Amino acid sequence: MKVRFWGCRGSIPRSRPDMLRYGGNTPCIEVISSSGHIVVLDLGSGAFDLGVDLMKRAKQSDGGKMKGTVLITHTHWDHIQGLPFFAPLFNPGFSWNVYGPQGLAGSFEDTLSGQMKHDYFPVTIKQLGAKVTYHDLVEGSFQLEGVRVKTRYLNHTVLTLGYKLESGGISIAYITDHEPFNHRLAVEGYERSDDGSTNSEDDRHVDFFTGVNLLIHDCQYTAQEYGQGKTG
Repeated sequence: MKVRFWGCRGSIPRSRPDMLRYGGNTPCIEVISSSGHIVVLDLGSGAFDLGVDLMKRAKQSDGGKMKGTVLITHTHWDHIQGLPFFAPLFNPGFSWNVYGPQGLAGSFEDTLSGQMKHDYFPVTIKQLGAKVTYHDLVEGSFQLEGVRVKTRYLNHTVLTLGYKLESGGISIAYITDHEPFNHRLAVEGYERSDDGSTNSEDDRHVDFFTGVNLLIHDCQYTAQEYGQGKTG
């Protein structure tokens, strides 16, 4: 699998000279599987640049068409704010499957469409030109084209999923905005019980990504900052 980071910043996009190393865009990661299938992890502001690049690639390919998959961890703004500016969603020749956590009160599509109501944006989600199919997810696993996807709930202030992708003998885990279920672990550190048993949600969280070839895990606060009451 090939992985490219188009955005990795949390909360809000920023443009400053001191952010050149990692960039100022919010989360968006492109994964190309061993079979060539495109998987996009989150649609933060980095999705704009990815979209421009994908449009160029489509023009260079036979037929100028493209299909792919988007996996959204959760619907906080920094993870979906690039959706209205992701050009491939507006191209009638493209086909996308968009997955995200099933909401408590409505569907995943309903939640996504909220930020594109006319009160906030001139184009509604129903006006996207591409063929877009939305899927509600819970914990479990499912198969894409050449990619096995596993999901696990994370500990955040809204329903959030972590993803593990397996393709061609390689595995990647993508985990954002997660807090330890036992907050003391952030300060005291994590140690498995002596007998190696799985006794807590934190153990199961570690099990989810143990052994992957690439772990992408959000680490927003230092232990000192987190101990001062930082959350979210």
